[in-house]
Amino acid sequence: MKMYRPLYLRRRLGSPPRGITLIEVMLSVAVLGIVAAMAVPSFEPDVATQLDAFAQIVASDLMSARDLAVSNNSTYRLTFERTDNRYRLEHTGTNAALNNLPATIFQNRADTATKHYTDLDDLPRMGIGAHLSAVELGAAPVTATTTLEFGPLGATSQSVGTTVWLTAGAGPSQRYVAVRVDPATGIATVDALTSTAPTTAGN
Repeated sequence: MKMYRPLYLRRRLGSPPRGITLIEVMLSVAVLGIVAAMAVPSFEPDVATQLDAFAQIVASDLMSARDLAVSNNSTYRLTFERTDNRYRLEHTGTNAALNNLPATIFQNRADTATKHYTDLDDLPRMGIGAHLSAVELGAAPVTATTTLEFGPLGATSQSVGTTVWLTAGAGPSQRYVAVRVDPATGIATVDALTSTAPTTAGN
């Protein structure tokens, strides 16, 4: 004998739920991916952010060389190699016992016991690199130089300031930043970014 459910029960219970198709799942995943891509910001830094980070690293290295000179009561020199986009540190004082430099955490493949290199191409970055654009002495007239030496009191061997210029980007987005070293104190400071190239760039 066939049993019939009342109409109100049939409407309440309805038909059994059907499964989700593969196409529906794929569409849902695609929509979620698009929403996530729009919501999550890009993690690649712009030229300004990356260049400032490089400048802070260079300024820190300059201060480390100065601190070595003061703590050891001697002289230490940084030599800038623009074509190789790097600079090296070495002891230049009269005490030969200081020629061997202290060990560092981040070693360069070109390092020796008496010379430590910092290669800007090897520094951590996210898509944008920085380059040594110029190293200059003085304000007027500006002259190019390749060395920066700190003495026992922290002052540099020059009577005028030294400026290390870095650059990043290309075309309209190219920017420059100056790391300036005070000749009397040896303190390094980082300027604001500019679109104007240094006087001796390319020399």
